[in-house]
Amino acid sequence: PPLRVGVVGAGVAGCALARKLKDAGVDVTVFEMGRGAGGRMATRKTREFPGLAINHGAPLFTANKEAFKELLAPLVSAGKVQKFNGRVVDIDASHLRVEGKKLEGDSYTSSPDMNSMCETLVDGVDARYGTQVAGIAKEGKEWVLFGKDQAELGRFEWCVVTSHTVGHKRWEQVFGYAPPLETLAQKEPALKKIVEPLQDVSSDPIMVAMMGFPKADAAGILALDFDVAHLTNDDTLSRVVRHESGDWVSLCFHSTPAFAKQYEHVYGSTSVAAKLAADKWASDDNKKKEEQVLAELMEASTALLAKLDCTLPPPVFGPILHRWGSAFTYSAEAPTIDETLGFAVCGDFAEQTHVEVYGGVEAAAISGLDLASKILLHSRARM
Repeated sequence: PPLRVGVVGAGVAGCALARKLKDAGVDVTVFEMGRGAGGRMATRKTREFPGLAINHGAPLFTANKEAFKELLAPLVSAGKVQKFNGRVVDIDASHLRVEGKKLEGDSYTSSPDMNSMCETLVDGVDARYGTQVAGIAKEGKEWVLFGKDQAELGRFEWCVVTSHTVGHKRWEQVFGYAPPLETLAQKEPALKKIVEPLQDVSSDPIMVAMMGFPKADAAGILALDFDVAHLTNDDTLSRVVRHESGDWVSLCFHSTPAFAKQYEHVYGSTSVAAKLAADKWASDDNKKKEEQVLAELMEASTALLAKLDCTLPPPVFGPILHRWGSAFTYSAEAPTIDETLGFAVCGDFAEQTHVEVYGGVEAAAISGLDLASKILLHSRARM
């Protein structure tokens, strides 16, 4: 029978890993607590306005390494990934100097939506969305994954976790109980060498205010001289992203990490984290804080656009707040795999170098591909 691998998380690392394993004949199951694949390559849609698609995570990504370009090649042929043709600029907010920004490597985007790349990678894989893995246990030679209600989700010979949060104190802050990997390492001390360094992964949070407009009402937005603007010398904003989809145009205003850290305990009420821990985040007090954060982001955004001679029309969708708790991660050197137990972690946090702002997608994919190779090598050696 084929090797059975359970993967926690359907971001870029999890999807790249799953694709490579699936193509090699492995029986892969991916569990993702969000609405679909993609992780920070995210797209928000609404039934209320069909055709509106807001890419509120990474707006583009770069490719430099051959292994990543090979992964992209069939996706490019299928039209799911294409060269990014938008204009990326740097804006110094202190004197509004706008300069074109040079990116490292070829830049791409996913099509038609930012999450299309990951959705295509897990095509044909057993992917279970809206499923939070709340517990992991070892029974004999099998890994058993449990859901939020302690119901068994599946049994596997290998378990791979693709998010450092599953072993990080932030998990407890968000969901109100100990990180599943911390609990696991207490029962399986051999895993401490992999799990404990996850506590040291540092990350920059980002708050995003997203909104959508009919193009007919958005001449000023469409006239802006950029698609992605990186801001310096602005206390509140770090990036502005414009995205067109059919008859719609959206704007996403990304905060600075410092701004997001001021409001560490505010999550957008429409986010998955808020919905999974509703009892913790659905209070009136949190709703007020959310409104306050949105108001501050919108005030800074409106002021910036006014300086660029653009008046923001009232959006028909939004503004909606989303918090990326780990938008950009930085980690220490640490082991990522225990072949004896059949356990591993991967993701951009497992990439030991400091990653350029649009290199995170590649770093995550390479981490997943490298780990898939190690798992396949180990299983063939055993056979």
